[in-house]
Amino acid sequence: MAFAEFAVSIHRPVKEIYDFILNGENNKLWRPSVVDVKQETAGAIDIGTKFSQTMKGPFGKSISGDYEITECKADQTISFKVISGPARPVGHYVFENDGEETKVTFTLSFKPSGFARLMDPMINKQMQLETVTISNVKKYLEEKS
Repeated sequence: MAFAEFAVSIHRPVKEIYDFILNGENNKLWRPSVVDVKQETAGAIDIGTKFSQTMKGPFGKSISGDYEITECKADQTISFKVISGPARPVGHYVFENDGEETKVTFTLSFKPSGFARLMDPMINKQMQLETVTISNVKKYLEEKS
């Protein structure tokens, strides 16, 4: 099973960070692999909200990375599952108020089956790189104001 985790402390209120990450349309502001993203489900973002997402893939090709929110507890957690694309991991964000900062932990996990098991090391490496991008949220939000 592929698993990756990375945590960062951001000098911003937990609500600001939670709202920023929950809105998937912000992904292109902090995730370099995201080319385009759009909320597909009408209304407020909540459990069941789906985002269509185009990502940079290998050899310059675009790949789909659509996902659905599976859990969201205000200012505490956001969980999602990828519903399209070559790998379909599940992800989880945990938000912890740490005085004047907010600690955000981003995890991804993926249990490959069939042919994908042969690609487990490559998938694991890519997931490690993806979780580290949470550092870009820190940079974006702290430099914004």
